[in-house]
This record gives sequence, C-alpha cells and structure tokens, in this order.
Amino acid sequence: MKTTLKYFSLLSLASTLLLTSCGSNADKNACSSSQNLTVNIEGDPNTLDGRKARTTTDYTLICTFNEGLFRTDAQGKISPAIADSYTISKDGTHYEITLKETLWSNGDPVTAHNFIDSWKSSVRKGFPSPNLSFLYSIKNARNIKKGSLPLSMLGARAEGDYKIIIDLESPVPFFLELLAQTVFFPTHPLNEEGINIANNTSEYICNGPFILDSWKAANHIIAKKNPNYWDSKNVKLQTLTMLMLDQEAAYNMYENKEIDVVGSPLSSIPLDHLINVQERSDLKNNPFLCTYWLRTNTNKYPLNNKHFRKSLAYSINRKEIIDHIFHGKAEIATGIVPKTMELNNTPYFQDGDFEKAQDCLQIACKELSISKKKMPTITLLIGTNEKNRQVATVLQDTWRKELGINIEIEVLESKVFFDRVARQEYDLAWGAWTGDYNDPSNFLEVFKTKEVGTNNTGWESPDYIAAINQSYEQMEQESRKESFITAESIIMEELPVIPVIHTTMLYLQQEKVKNFVVHETGRVDFKWAYKEN
Repeated sequence: MKTTLKYFSLLSLASTLLLTSCGSNADKNACSSSQNLTVNIEGDPNTLDGRKARTTTDYTLICTFNEGLFRTDAQGKISPAIADSYTISKDGTHYEITLKETLWSNGDPVTAHNFIDSWKSSVRKGFPSPNLSFLYSIKNARNIKKGSLPLSMLGARAEGDYKIIIDLESPVPFFLELLAQTVFFPTHPLNEEGINIANNTSEYICNGPFILDSWKAANHIIAKKNPNYWDSKNVKLQTLTMLMLDQEAAYNMYENKEIDVVGSPLSSIPLDHLINVQERSDLKNNPFLCTYWLRTNTNKYPLNNKHFRKSLAYSINRKEIIDHIFHGKAEIATGIVPKTMELNNTPYFQDGDFEKAQDCLQIACKELSISKKKMPTITLLIGTNEKNRQVATVLQDTWRKELGINIEIEVLESKVFFDRVARQEYDLAWGAWTGDYNDPSNFLEVFKTKEVGTNNTGWESPDYIAAINQSYEQMEQESRKESFITAESIIMEELPVIPVIHTTMLYLQQEKVKNFVVHETGRVDFKWAYKEN
C-alpha cells in the first residue's frame, strides 16, 4: 500500500509540474514543447557538498547544481568552465588559471578565494573528504592533512579575485581532469557545514546550470534553471524533476510516458523486465568505468589472513552472476582496473577455481590455527537494491557449498552503509567503484594508503605505495603503465579488495529526449538535455 500511495503521489507531482509550466488551459502542443525532464533516482544523495561526495548520485546532483574550473563536455572531453584561460609550465608542475567573472545563485561573485578556501578546508586535519587523494597532487597537501605543515604552506593561492596559482608535488598528466572533480569545486562561505538542505533549500547557494527548488526526503528533488549561470543560454531545460520510486513503479511510469529516463546509473530497470526490453530502440547500453568488488576488513579475523581472502576470491563463479543477474551485460573482473582501460589483459586468477580456493582455505586454517568447521560466521554488508540482494545470495550459497563458510547478509540504507564502511565496522562489504576520469590511477589510488578516505580495508603495502609513487615521476605513458601493472599485481596478490565484475550502463530513454549525456564515469549531465516537440 505504501508503494502504491507513493506512486500516485509522485504521479500527481509530475502532473502538477507539467500544468504549472504549461498553464492549466494550455493545449497539448504547448505542453509537449515545455522543457521539463523527469527521471528516477535510487534515493536521496548523501551530500550536496563536493568535498564529501562519494556516490554516483552525489556526483551527478553536485554537478547539476555546481561547477568547477573545468567540466566534462557532451563529447566526454575536458573543457574550461569557470576557468577562462590557463597556462602550464614546461615541467608540468606549475599552473596559472584565470577565472571568468561568474556569479553564485544569490548574485555574489565566484572568486578565486572561494576555490582556495574550499581546498584548504578539505586538507584541514579532521575534515572528512573521501576523495582527498586528488588534492594530494598539490604541493604540501598531504603533510598539511597530517598536521606537520600549516595551511599557509598549501601550494595553491589566489592572486587577486580572478586568478589561481597551483604548484604540484610532481607532474600529473591528468591534472585538468582532476580539476573537474567535485572535491575541487568552490564552496560558498554561507553553505555552512551541517545545514539541513532538504529543509532549507533556499539557503543552498550554488553556481551550476540548475538551482535547488525543493527537496522532499525519500520522495523527490526538483531543480530549476539557474538564471545566474554563466552559460545559461545553452541550458534548455526549465525544470528537472528527480523522483525516488522503487524500480517497478518507475518502470510502469516510464511505460506510461510519465518518466523520461529510468535505469543505470541513477536507478535500475527491474530484472524481470530487462529481458523483455533487450531489442528495443529506447534501451541504451553505455560503456561504464565501473568495477563491482568486495571490500574486506583486513583488521578482522579471519579476513586478516591473505589466504582466507584468496579462498573467497577464487571460489566466486562470476560467470553465473553475469548470466543470471546481469543478463550477460557485464564482464568477469579478476583485476580492479576496468578492461576498457587496457592496462592488463591477462587474468590474475581463474574465475570459479574451486580447487585452488579450497587449497587456499586449508593454508589459511593452518596459519590461523583453526579448523574449517570452527570458522566464524562472516557478515556481508550490502545496500538496499534488488541486484545487491541477488548477488549476495549467490555469494552466500557459493561460499557455503564450496568452502563450508557461513555468511550472514546485512542490508543497510545508503548513508548507514557508507558510515559503517568508513568506520571499518564490517567484515565484507559489496559495492562498486566508478572512475572519475579515464586513467588507471583513479582505481589504484583508492587503496594507496590506510589514510585514503576511500580505502577502508585497513590494508597498506610499502611496495604498492612505491609503485604508485613511481607512476608520478613518469610522463611517458608506457612507463606509467608498467608502474600501474606492478601496483595492480601487488593488490591482486594480497586481495584486500576482491574484484567481481565490470559492468555497462543500461537505461531506457524516451525518444523525444535529446542530448541526455551519460559519461563513462557514470555521471549524468543534464546541462545540454532537452525534449523535441
């Protein structure tokens, strides 16, 4: 009954928005020409603060309302946004960036100080920023975070209101891509930490294509075109409505043409309907820089043993998961870097190698001084999604049958899930990592050190750190690639994270929707979207 009531409530909302924009007496042609887009998202974002973003929904919403120095354009290329011009030194370590004169949604100027102050807040000791490693490219940022240097030593400064100077620790070939990430976005000083944006939408000050109009938790978010956006002439949508429906209700609304887009990466198409839409022209299948994996808490017994982790990894039948849950729209992952990045085409281990898995479990039992029968029950954390449940059930059955290991599945809401993982209060955690830019470093940096906010496994390796650091010193692509291969081989030997599959994005899009941009990073950009009459 709750789902049904919510369905009709949101249907009523969508109808009201349409009538508001068209006029209650408007004819059908006028209504069809209105620029209002309705999509379904999995649920509320965890944050609209670019410094704290962690999920695909977070990133998409933050980029809807905000903008940094650079933006990934509709063709997937990095293009200047707030940056008007820039120069890079010959050695690749010194950047000078001049800003356009742009405005915040409240009319205040966006200045170089807004950028620098935001970056400084992220590197301040104790501030939670999951993608802090991106900022570590800036000179002294890492030591400032550790508390060994003052904030004044950060290698980034404002020169007047519209110029930013950045000095790097070493050359970073993809630094412009990093500057397009939300952790590098400016923050308005009035966006106070801890403000309940959902209840105070008018207090959320932003500088992107859209402004936040309303937000009802677990129900909907409505965005309106930002009249103060510097490139507003290229924003055609007047209203963007993001509903939060379960998969079945959203699919039904899509079939009734009451929702314009449904599916990955913002939500999912119900599995029982996915087979029926395989041949339809409105089904889109986009490449995705994404790896689904299992984080292991290497501080917890018996996951602190490498061979125990190997036994779990080797026994997984990834092909079965792909065939029965993802309907063949995925690839076996035996490394953490997606195959599309062409880092290493040789599998690090064989899929579903039950014999080797049992051998590893025997070694683990010997090293842990425990019999297989006395192995404790392992808890697997998952998010609230039907695919997650199905994958977890397959893993539970496989490990019980092949290894005799009991698995308890714990389902958590998104915010609770990420909080538990961040505090390392888990045994195993099922999740995915989506690349922020097309470079292997984006996947390998995740586990560089224990202190990296995205690691959360308790694992660290001096050899791994050395391989990553070596890649910083190499501007030649083949040399960088060798360093990355070395790093990936180390983590695949230790397996603090167990790769399972690489996926693609499947979504349904109404024919009249144009320029709906879905980047390979899984971020949706509504800036250029519009509807044809």
